[in-house]
Amino acid sequence: MAEISHVRVAVREQATLNRVLREGGAQSFPQWLYAEPAAEERILWWGVRSAPTQMLDVPGSDDPRHGLFPRAVDDWTEAPRGLILATVEADRAASDLSPALGDAWHDAGTDEVLGARCQRMTLGRSELVLAEPADEGYAAACLARFGEGPIAVALDGTTTFGRSTTSNPVTGGRATYVRLGPAPAPMLIFLPAG
Repeated sequence: MAEISHVRVAVREQATLNRVLREGGAQSFPQWLYAEPAAEERILWWGVRSAPTQMLDVPGSDDPRHGLFPRAVDDWTEAPRGLILATVEADRAASDLSPALGDAWHDAGTDEVLGARCQRMTLGRSELVLAEPADEGYAAACLARFGEGPIAVALDGTTTFGRSTTSNPVTGGRATYVRLGPAPAPMLIFLPAG
């Protein structure tokens, strides 16, 4: 069964990411998350295990859709609760990913923090979410800056800082969104254990 296995982020300061994770309730650095130093915060790429990624028609690295596609990473660690992918058109993105991930997408409503209409698919222990901009908010800013691809990752935890909401596109329940830097830096979405 296909499952999200890896998320690689770039951060200016590892200490900031560690502080956000610690304050969010993470007891240790998540096994599925890898951070490397960079001039600006962003999610570089994501990986899946047990998926026929060779079936995907991945565009070149200069194509704005390149980040939408996962890499094959078969490390059998824990998985994140969810991953949010920004896309210009959710139906086209779902079709692009279907050869490796299937087509079991479901409407996940509109998320005000992301400023996007969302579709969700369960991949093993994780949820993969396609976020198509509904306004000129966060998802649109991420698309303009980085092209299509991962913009937020969801994990277990509760935090006293960030933006709290009563719904999110990963579980449909309560969440707290914390940005890792200035806009359009990636977000961590802390979800209460459920």
